[in-house]
Amino acid sequence: MKKILLLALSVLLLSACVHKMDIQQGPILTQENVDRLHRGMTLAQVKDLLGPPLMLNTFNDNRVDYVYTYKPGHGTMSVKYVTLLFQGGTLRDIKGNMYSAFLKG
Repeated sequence: MKKILLLALSVLLLSACVHKMDIQQGPILTQENVDRLHRGMTLAQVKDLLGPPLMLNTFNDNRVDYVYTYKPGHGTMSVKYVTLLFQGGTLRDIKGNMYSAFLKG
């Protein structure tokens, strides 16, 4: 009986030690880098600043989406994204949850 109790206690204690990995996907988007975007930048300049986008939009050459997700091992997932709209090869507008007073005024 003691062996079964000891075994059950050991299994219970070891199950609490499960390590869950943090999962990151996409280029890391920082508010500092997003704030450095400005009207008139080319796609090459944007890629130098933010890195290559995770996905390319094959239906619209004038739109680039950057998405970054972070899921800590024991927590809720956070999603950061920006959508960049180009016109004539230069940055015209930005949208997304990383938006902060961009192109106002």
